[in-house]
Amino acid sequence: MTDGSLARAALSLTLLALTANAEPHLAVREGFLCSQCHVNRAGGGKRNAFGANYSQTALPLWRPGSDTTRLGVVSPNLGEYVSVGADVRVQHVTVETVRTQFEGEWLVAPGGNTLRVPQANLYGELTVVKDHLALYLDEKLGPEGASAREAMILLYGLPYGGYAKAGRILLPYGLRLADDEAFVRQATGFNFGNQDLGVEVGAEPGPAFITAALSNGTLGGTDDNERKQLTASAGVKARWGRVGASYSWNDGTTPAGLSVRQVGGGFAAANFGRLTLLSEVDLIVDTARPKGGERTQSFELAAHAEADLLITRGVGVRAAFGYHDANLKVAQDHRTRLALTVEVFPIPFLRVTATYVMRDDIPQRVQGRGDFFVVQLHGFL
Repeated sequence: MTDGSLARAALSLTLLALTANAEPHLAVREGFLCSQCHVNRAGGGKRNAFGANYSQTALPLWRPGSDTTRLGVVSPNLGEYVSVGADVRVQHVTVETVRTQFEGEWLVAPGGNTLRVPQANLYGELTVVKDHLALYLDEKLGPEGASAREAMILLYGLPYGGYAKAGRILLPYGLRLADDEAFVRQATGFNFGNQDLGVEVGAEPGPAFITAALSNGTLGGTDDNERKQLTASAGVKARWGRVGASYSWNDGTTPAGLSVRQVGGGFAAANFGRLTLLSEVDLIVDTARPKGGERTQSFELAAHAEADLLITRGVGVRAAFGYHDANLKVAQDHRTRLALTVEVFPIPFLRVTATYVMRDDIPQRVQGRGDFFVVQLHGFL
């Protein structure tokens, strides 16, 4: 690989970092489930009426009605049955140059800096039957062309806080962290960049929550076999935090051979006033046996720990540590990531973040060792 291609690889990875879509630490701090603020009951995407109100009144330094202008809260509703939303992020990314020696040879990954729009999403919700049935669209307009991130029929208002949805969906797994570059999001494949075609059902009886999805297991495409992917999460929440577990079985076996991926793990979160702690650990097991060949199995581990501290209204800091071992059978084949973030909500609909990420990887993967710095403007509704 040339120095130029190494630089492009490093930038392509870092530019996707920190494209937040949901903020589980906010839910834990307030004692909410994701469904409290989002139309998508598993979190992310369009904010509902409560989420729109909360983001304007509870988050920013300056709030509507806090001075002589006496502004009211802006509603995302275009009428009784139609509402919209949006997320747009603009980033400036600076990547350091990395030089390291491996087996007597110097490896170099040139640094650089660039401006980028990593996300531009529009959301739409059409209520067909009030409090029971809606059509929902999460449309990605960029950065690489338009595509539907989610497009589904949503049935809600069922007993025990139940719901069902069908269409193109984000699968319910783990804490659904905002940062898709976190190893528990990247290694498991359960992130905002991957969707699937399927159905999902869930319920929130009392302090418990449970959800399960049956999908093609092909990241949004049609499948070529009779098997499906099963993904499920369950847990309990309290004012102090929550604990839960997730599991996924994806059987992609065809006449050409056996192919099964299992992902399982646990997550926990706790709140201590202004301090919120999040954690998740996942094990990925891939089993394969080509027709006429031998059975092989690999084991992969990903972990995440995060601390979020609210300094004052509208200002917070975050430290997040990630660990990833791509093959537990191979010694010294792991990487780490430490991200330090300062975030400010100066006014409604705007968040400003500055994040410094320190990465470590094995010497020969020089493109995974460079630190980088991201300044981001996030406009939302």
